Amino acid sequence: MQFDCSRVLADFPAAKLRLQNREPARLIWDEHGGTFVLRVEGLEVLERPELQGEAGIWLEAVLPPPSSLAGLIEGFAARHDLRLDPAPAAAELLETPILAACHLPGQNLFIFCEASQLTARRRSPQRLELRVSGAFQTRRLLSRQMDLVIHLTMASSSRLLASLLAWSRNEA
Repeated sequence: MQFDCSRVLADFPAAKLRLQNREPARLIWDEHGGTFVLRVEGLEVLERPELQGEAGIWLEAVLPPPSSLAGLIEGFAARHDLRLDPAPAAAELLETPILAACHLPGQNLFIFCEASQLTARRRSPQRLELRVSGAFQTRRLLSRQMDLVIHLTMASSSRLLASLLAWSRNEA
């Protein structure tokens, strides 16, 4: 599945870096070897020594109309054997990703957090907000492509998709 992101910010004060988009970025939801990956492409790096506070990722995805979204979610779930159990009508969903990370080839950096918290909220019928917080670390690593990734278990991906489906049906 793929959605446009109207706004993406990833702040890493310890590394004095911010990732953001100028044009709409792409959020790609895929599966690799049993791990579900939310990958954001179309970001640029800003060196911002004045960054303070906690590291974190924030993005807003632009969603299709509820009827189209339901078809996308159900098709994706069927292809990947995901159960879409009825989700409670909660205003937000909290999940613990396997990994949240950014590959920064220009700086030869890998910024990652293995104990992060993902918060998902439906901001409007057409907007999904995702926030990731945690203690991000930095390692030197060669990579080819700049991106931001959030790795989820099958269960976490199922709950997130079920919540998104429930939210879309409640606002249809």
